[in-house]
Amino acid sequence: MSSDDDIRADFLVEAGELVQTLGAQLVELESRPQDQALLNAIFRAFHTVKGGAGFLELHPLVELCHAAEDVFNALRSGKRGVDPVLMDVVLAAVDAVQTMMQSVAAGTPLAPADPALLQSLRALLSSAPEAAPATAPAPKKKAAAKPKKKASAPAPASDTITEEEFEALLDQLHGSGKGPAAPQLAPAASAPPPGSSPKPASASTSVKPQCEHKARPDAQTPSAVAAAQSLTHAGEGSKPPAETTVRVDTARLDALMNLVGELVLVRNRLKDLRARQADAAQFARPVAELDLITRGLQNAVMQVRMQPVGKVFARFPKIARDVARSLGKQVEVELVGEDTDLDKNLVEALADPLVHMVRNSVDHGIELPEERLRRGKPVAGHLTLSAQQQGDSIAITVRDDGAGIDAERVRAKAVENGLVDAVQAAQMSTDECLQLVFLPGFSTKEQVSDLSGRGVGMDVVMSRIRALGGSVRIESQLGVGSTVHIRVPLTLAILSALMVSANGRRYALPLAPVLDVFALEPGAAETLDRWDVVLTRCDTLRLVWLDPWLARPADDRCRHVVVAQVGDERFGFVVGEVRGREEIVIKPLGPSLRGTPGISSATVLPDGHVALILDFAGLVEAWRHRLARQREPVHG
Repeated sequence: MSSDDDIRADFLVEAGELVQTLGAQLVELESRPQDQALLNAIFRAFHTVKGGAGFLELHPLVELCHAAEDVFNALRSGKRGVDPVLMDVVLAAVDAVQTMMQSVAAGTPLAPADPALLQSLRALLSSAPEAAPATAPAPKKKAAAKPKKKASAPAPASDTITEEEFEALLDQLHGSGKGPAAPQLAPAASAPPPGSSPKPASASTSVKPQCEHKARPDAQTPSAVAAAQSLTHAGEGSKPPAETTVRVDTARLDALMNLVGELVLVRNRLKDLRARQADAAQFARPVAELDLITRGLQNAVMQVRMQPVGKVFARFPKIARDVARSLGKQVEVELVGEDTDLDKNLVEALADPLVHMVRNSVDHGIELPEERLRRGKPVAGHLTLSAQQQGDSIAITVRDDGAGIDAERVRAKAVENGLVDAVQAAQMSTDECLQLVFLPGFSTKEQVSDLSGRGVGMDVVMSRIRALGGSVRIESQLGVGSTVHIRVPLTLAILSALMVSANGRRYALPLAPVLDVFALEPGAAETLDRWDVVLTRCDTLRLVWLDPWLARPADDRCRHVVVAQVGDERFGFVVGEVRGREEIVIKPLGPSLRGTPGISSATVLPDGHVALILDFAGLVEAWRHRLARQREPVHG
């Protein structure tokens, strides 16, 4: 990789992180418009991206960031206030910046920024209530005050540099001259053109926005619409550039180095013992040390791969706001547990399913302001995204205080669309009816819109989460709100598993959903509605037989039952023998087994044999299909 490619890659990583947090910061600014620290952080983000883009000669990106930077410079100086019009335009600018960065990552030439968007950004400088009646003297006062402030900065005998001086220095290095106009601080750092004075410069600054102010309504509307549309289609147009690198804390690298050093020492001891042909007893201690160090190394490597789930959460306040604005709704987003660590691959894989969740909560759940007032609720809906580590898995919830889901309507709609049999639907509980929304083709929307109504979305969420080895469940109370519970493993590389055998084969069962293990005596199982069940602790447990595969054995040998939670119900998985717990390395399935119900992946055992890793939810579905086939009448 050339040095230019290295610089470009560093720019994409650093600028990508800044832009990714901009959406959440901007939505937060809407509720705290006077927060100077937040204003400064947003200004610096645009300024930093502009500087890096200028160094790489990405002129369209420099031009766009420069226009946004001017807006926030006016906000910081108190010349303009925060309002919904400004937020719509600036959020549209963030979307455009992300699109340009995707082009940079793909190596394609940058297209110029939308002229209407640039015009809208510049019009914001003249549309504030404070700035509207002002004439040329007001900008002149600002132009005179800036150099004065900078001239007095070097007076104290100090090694510190003011923020204005630092920003002007950045402009001199790589910001000025890259956009259509120099930054507002640049005239103070460079000599003015011959024959010019601060007064004419101020006059020209005030005349230009006045001309653009007249065209503002026409220019503003496309930008606001673009802001709403860019993230309503599952976030495809505003996805940040994919990262191929991970930033690692040096403390974690030090821990890795220490563990590798210990590993080398133990290896040398084992080689020495082998050379001296030592007996087995002398090998015991080094082998135990090797096991301990290997576990530590495994955990350390896992920590290196971990990233906070807040990296995904940061984009959702902006997504929720854009969708709500397009629907005429108001929503507040609360993020909880953003510092919860998750495997990097899972962080990226969860982005699309969570986008669907957030869009559905705003579209289907949150009511219109007048409806919420009628129901005695606050005008703005409340949407909470939370993450929490629970053992070897991460629990993510998406909760809204909207209208909730009518289980009876879901039941009727599923029967109407032919997704479920009427007799089967009548026997379903309220909670089982709610889970029908995950069926492919299900939708309660009568009209198709840009957001919903096509029956696509929630089934995609279910398939994506299951592909990650996780589960999804919905809780809802009519008129109160809905909660989507998502559970995914902590990592996709290592799995805590319960090793079992069935019909002479060894299998690995994910340990996280396992609740209990007990012996099944011969004849203890009974049949109820074609399901084999067993009474345990005053509860009826439905059984799925794995010995032999998905069939009840004819012999009467004693077997074991592994009790696991699948959705809201407990199931018993009957195996021949439970061998114990192991930490296994997950390997992908080959083409011949990929997509087989009940099998998620594979692992290599210490003796070199391959064991399949089973999926509890898939096993239950396969067993249900088997029972359904048994119900079908045989015509002969």
